[in-house]
Amino acid sequence: MGKIILPLLLLFCQAGFAADDLSSFATNLDTTLRYLNNRESVPCKSEKPTEVKVASATLQGDKATVMSEADAQKLFSELKSQGDIPFEFSIAGCEERAHEMSRLMLLKGITPLKVFASVNEDESPRLRRPNPTKNGMTVDWKYHVAPVVLVKKGSELVPYVMDPSLEKKAVPVSEWQATMTRHNPKMKVNLKFTPAATYNDAGTIRVNFKDNDFNKSVQGTLKEYKVRSKDVDGEDNLWFELMRNEERMMMIDEGY
Repeated sequence: MGKIILPLLLLFCQAGFAADDLSSFATNLDTTLRYLNNRESVPCKSEKPTEVKVASATLQGDKATVMSEADAQKLFSELKSQGDIPFEFSIAGCEERAHEMSRLMLLKGITPLKVFASVNEDESPRLRRPNPTKNGMTVDWKYHVAPVVLVKKGSELVPYVMDPSLEKKAVPVSEWQATMTRHNPKMKVNLKFTPAATYNDAGTIRVNFKDNDFNKSVQGTLKEYKVRSKDVDGEDNLWFELMRNEERMMMIDEGY
C-alpha cells in the first residue's frame, strides 16, 4: 500500500515512486538502524559510520549542527560519494535524496535541517538549472529541497546546503538560491527552513528516520531513479508516467 500512497501524496509537488528493494548501502547499515531503533540489543556488526563531535545551535527555533567550513566540505564529499543516491537524475527525487542524506548525517551524529526553495507560479517562473545529462537542456522545479548544516564564519552562523545534485561543494543558502535563479536573478523565491523530519514542501508528511519501512521505500525509489539515469530515455519516460498518473487522478476527482 505504501508503494501507491506516497507517489500520490507527492504527485502535485515533485512525485516519486516507491519500491521494495534495499540499496546496497542500506543493507550494510541495517543492523545499525535496528540498534538505533532499540529493536535489538545486539551491537552493530557492520562498519559503524564515523561519528563527529559537533556543537549545535538553533535556526528559526530548530536545532542544527554547527561545524567549520572544512568539516562541512568534508561532509559534502562523503555524501556525494554515496553511489546509491542518483544525484545525476535531478529531474525528480529531491525529497528522497534529502531524506537519505539526512538519515546518513544523523547516523554520524549530525543534526541537519532542510531548506525548501519554492516559487508562486503566478508571480515567478520556476527554479531552473542546466540538465546535467543533456547538453543545452534545462530542468525546472516548482520547488527544491536539500539538507542544511550551520557553518561558523567568524561570529556568524551561516546555513550551508548539502546538494550534490546542484552544487560541486557545500554552499551558503544564498548561493544555492542564486544557482537556481540565474535565468531571472530578481525572481521571488520563498525559502523555508524546517526540521529534517519534514518530507515535503507543504509540510504534510513528517517522517521518523527509524521507520525502516519508510526508509526502504525511499531507497527503492532512489534505486529506480539510478536505473533510469542510465537510460537515455529515462527522464522522458518518467515524465510520461507522471502526466498519465495526473490525468488519472483528475478523472477520479471528476467522477469518471
